[in-house]
Amino acid sequence: MSGTIICGYDVETASDSTLGFLQGAEILHRKLEVPWTIYLTGKTIEKCGDEIRKMVDNPLLTIAQHTYSHTLLKSVYMTPHDGKPVHGSSPNFFNAGGGIIEIRDEITKTQDLINDLLGVKCRGLTGPWGYYRGLVDRPDVLQILQDNGIRWIRTNARDFRDCQPTPFTEQPFFYDDQGFPDILELGVQGYQDDFYWDRFDDRRHGDSYQDYLLAMLNEVSKNHWTWNICSHDHGTPTKEAFQETKGKWILDFLTRAKDLGFRFLSPDKLYEEMKKPNLAMQATPKGATDS
Repeated sequence: MSGTIICGYDVETASDSTLGFLQGAEILHRKLEVPWTIYLTGKTIEKCGDEIRKMVDNPLLTIAQHTYSHTLLKSVYMTPHDGKPVHGSSPNFFNAGGGIIEIRDEITKTQDLINDLLGVKCRGLTGPWGYYRGLVDRPDVLQILQDNGIRWIRTNARDFRDCQPTPFTEQPFFYDDQGFPDILELGVQGYQDDFYWDRFDDRRHGDSYQDYLLAMLNEVSKNHWTWNICSHDHGTPTKEAFQETKGKWILDFLTRAKDLGFRFLSPDKLYEEMKKPNLAMQATPKGATDS
């Protein structure tokens, strides 16, 4: 085994780009027989629910949520320290997180939409924008997630500057120390998408995002790490547009990963795999030793 890859996509624009992305991604993942997860905003479900319902029975696909209207679960304060603008602001950028009541309503409403309109019991969530150290400092938010049946999340997705890339040493973990041992943090290792690579990468691995991805595959393989790779439904109004842009690097990436012997898991499968050792430890009486 070289390592593990989880494919997760933020489907959030509630536009023609959503449909183009979903159609293109479904073709690609069926062709490669690689599982994938879509993290849907509630607004996207309301606008594109008919198209999404056609895909729900796809055995490779997992449905998860992305809040109702893309409300941040924590504030993000990007301080790149390189003198270049970020998101049109210079030298830093601040985006405020939602209040706790707003966050609860956003998560609960989206859980209900996924259940009522798609007929799916949602167990996963990705936090809009992603955050440094995930939710280790937000037990109040973790409580809301647990109350809503969320068991795996993707929120640990920024470096110490609240920028990119997230170090690959940030591997999946359970929120044991916060009192939520049933919630698994998957993280997003590396960049959240090609546009973040374009802004932040130093080009030491090459002049394209594909160059970076292929170089990191070798590192991940060598260390037997998990890589939760991410992209978004941006700029893909048709499946053809998807195939010519995001689909190209996703295809190259997954094809190379297959060649290197990576395994591909859904978040649920990784959760089950990682939870078993935890359960075994919890069942061992204190003071017990191996005979």
